[in-house]
Amino acid sequence: MLDIGETLQLMYLLNGSSIKACPGVLKVLQNASKQERVVNGVHKCAAILENDPDAVMLCILPQPSEDADVTINIEQTLIKAHCWESGIRVLKVDCCKKLEMLVLDNTQPTNHSLNSDFSCVLVLFPKVEASDSPDAEKEWKMIDDFFKKMLMHGVPHWHVIELPG
Repeated sequence: MLDIGETLQLMYLLNGSSIKACPGVLKVLQNASKQERVVNGVHKCAAILENDPDAVMLCILPQPSEDADVTINIEQTLIKAHCWESGIRVLKVDCCKKLEMLVLDNTQPTNHSLNSDFSCVLVLFPKVEASDSPDAEKEWKMIDDFFKKMLMHGVPHWHVIELPG
């Protein structure tokens, strides 16, 4: 269950030039993972963005590693552009491995829909019948508040967020 107090606390911490992911956004990712509302992999994500962009609450793109294939950067640029065109929030994070660990730590062992490609992760809204639930509204509010606070404090939307781990 989401704690309403999380939406009222400071949404991120400035630590030099790094911004840490807020507990609320991490909680949304963990809940979505438990409820099998996380899609990963560029091709799966691109298909959802093309066919049903309204189902997407958040797109998470990890910073490519130094030795990453150049196509990952191109794919992420195209995904990011499509998200912005569709009004989907995009969160850049510092590490693909940290993102993978966050998602997999909260995934049911029977969820075989996730693959090993974590260069793009989508968090989907809860199913239509559950979308009127207070939890769905709280999740969206936490994400929206995080992005608004970043904007209010002059943090550019392309700034890379540091994940725990």
